[in-house]
Amino acid sequence: MLKTIVATGCDSAHYDLVADLLASLTDAGREGLDVGLVHVGDDTLPPALESAVDCVAHVADDEFVARGLKGFRLAHLMIKPRLPQLFPGYDVYVWLDGDTWVQDRAGLDQIVYCAQQADLCAHPELDPNYFRQRIPSDRLVGLYGSLYGPEEAARCVRLPMFNAGVFAATADSPLWASWREELLQVSRKIAAAPELYYSDQVPLHRLIANGQLSAYPLRATNNWLLHAAVPSVNLARKRLIAPTVPGEAINILHLTGTTKHLTFTMGDGSGRQIQFRYRSIKALFGD
Repeated sequence: MLKTIVATGCDSAHYDLVADLLASLTDAGREGLDVGLVHVGDDTLPPALESAVDCVAHVADDEFVARGLKGFRLAHLMIKPRLPQLFPGYDVYVWLDGDTWVQDRAGLDQIVYCAQQADLCAHPELDPNYFRQRIPSDRLVGLYGSLYGPEEAARCVRLPMFNAGVFAATADSPLWASWREELLQVSRKIAAAPELYYSDQVPLHRLIANGQLSAYPLRATNNWLLHAAVPSVNLARKRLIAPTVPGEAINILHLTGTTKHLTFTMGDGSGRQIQFRYRSIKALFGD
């Protein structure tokens, strides 16, 4: 049996989101999986979070490298490409962003399987339910152009954008070294032009688009992008499901962008307002 760790990370600004994720992992079932937390910064980690995981990797950030720069703190610190170093000794590494949560354990099992089929597995941000969204978004096209120039952006973005919020790879995958080297090159560009937006997802996509890494596509149910399509709520099944037939259960929900804080109207005609945070959905279902 493959030794597997499910890892996430946060700084003090996102403790509440990660608390939801860890609670959902426990409720979904963690048998056969270790759970790791990358704690960024020098604030005290709440005991409740520390006790909810099997291991903690602390990444100090005395200078707060992302302060005054554009982009996420964990990306600037290159957390994701360093998972085998932060949590050594595992065969498979699964990453879940702190703004995700797990509804069904089946999603994790599928991700572990898919990680063995290519250099990495990730969701290509494609699904029939996303038909109202520009894919890739104008924002990502702009980021690509700012980092690599318009010609390469035009070539690469014709391939779907792989979302780096949920991914997995084996310990011996070339992903880790290739991604880190690509991010080091981007960091040099940022040092010369701090107005550029730092992204770890765009360089990862470039590696895939250029054929330097192979990717196994994850189904949308294993990284459901809330900004792209709002799930249906099945109160009888106590499940969030895809809004189109056959209404398959969503395994992992990703509260992308501003959806972490948005309120939505249920589509059952009741006019009831809900949020899609794990604690909110759990209360809705009466669990």
